[in-house]
Amino acid sequence: MGVSADFSQMNHAIIEYINANIPKDKNTAQFGIVKGNRVIIGNKSYSYVPTVDLYFGDQDKVACILPENSSSAAVVGVP
Repeated sequence: MGVSADFSQMNHAIIEYINANIPKDKNTAQFGIVKGNRVIIGNKSYSYVPTVDLYFGDQDKVACILPENSSSAAVVGVP
């Protein structure tokens, strides 16, 4: 198994853990697309902050959490 597959499995596990352990009435991971220094989730654009050491670039799909009362997305994984 290559390094890329290891990171992919780790990111998937992180997203599953977050979704399983954050109450559903709170924030759950959502997917967005990186466009420059913003991430597009649905029809909204957010600035973002990576929460773990991830490599992603423009047009990549990322998993994010949108903290309450925040205009920034927390990037938690790259599927």
